[in-house]
Amino acid sequence: MKYFLNSLVFTAMVAWLAYGATGAFAQPSLDGSELFRTNGPVVFRLTPEPLTNYVPKKFAIHEPPPANLPPEIRSALTAFMPQFDPVLTYFTNQTFAQYTPGSLNYAVWTNFIALTNARNTVIWSVRRHPADWPLSPPVVEWNPAGLMWGMRGLTALSPCWESEGAPGVIPITALTRRHGYARGHGIGPDGFGTLFAGKRVWFLTKDNKLVMVKVLREVVRTAPIAGREYTSLLFDRDLRHGIQPMRVTRMQGNFFFVLGGPVPFFQTEQTGHVGANVPGFSLDVWKGGDSGSPNMLPLPGELGFCGGRSTSGPSPQMQADMDELCRLQGLNPKRYQLEWVDLSAFPTYTGL
Repeated sequence: MKYFLNSLVFTAMVAWLAYGATGAFAQPSLDGSELFRTNGPVVFRLTPEPLTNYVPKKFAIHEPPPANLPPEIRSALTAFMPQFDPVLTYFTNQTFAQYTPGSLNYAVWTNFIALTNARNTVIWSVRRHPADWPLSPPVVEWNPAGLMWGMRGLTALSPCWESEGAPGVIPITALTRRHGYARGHGIGPDGFGTLFAGKRVWFLTKDNKLVMVKVLREVVRTAPIAGREYTSLLFDRDLRHGIQPMRVTRMQGNFFFVLGGPVPFFQTEQTGHVGANVPGFSLDVWKGGDSGSPNMLPLPGELGFCGGRSTSGPSPQMQADMDELCRLQGLNPKRYQLEWVDLSAFPTYTGL
């Protein structure tokens, strides 16, 4: 199951919130003053909440007295049965307060909230097949009010390709100027092949000009055979400068999905929307046909590719497959390497 590790959350998002040595913990004050608890990149507000419990009095009994006792003794014992004392206790209500400045969570969250004013989840304002598609190219226009508009890597999202079947299914994301990423399962046999040779793939520049490339060959990887899950497609030409491949990243100890805290995480889906995993911008991104849709970290000004829906993220094995595709076509692999986002400036956390 290791091929799921980079599929975030896959949207099954797990919180590492143990009360470990890395977190500073404080009991809440009962005088109304606020206290906080930090655990890695997150700060929680601690609020005492009253809770009244009723406990039996010291000499209360729980069973009726034996019937063979004299009536006066049974009456005296029965008087103890319903007697309870109220005891006021407090429990700690823990709510999200903020992310720790300087953390990757903080950078992602502040970048996201700067994007949301008058923005929506629609990626393309127009995306349709003409009547004679695929003889004629698709009709596509960006939505400038979309959440991702203006971010580096946006044009790596292909709105359409010839083997998509239903619109938006089996989406392709450009990870180099010659390679596209798609799901592995349900595509074809595991390994290198030319099943999709000649199939057209369209991309869209920021000024709404279509760029078309064709597939030369592909490599399919499926979990039961390869232990990883994706398809890498090799294009017949470099994507021109109006199309910007998406840089890739792995989150290793510096970005966390926090239980009770907002965690923006961009995930496209087949109908042409992007969910952000935040109330008001949340969508169903796990429908049949969403597999392979990109999972992206919304970095400041940039989309960082982390993997696909139920598919594997970037890895040395993926790069090796891409290199071999190049060699099979007589291309220099060094020209087409995954570009990694450097997250080393952000602190890492252990013990969460």
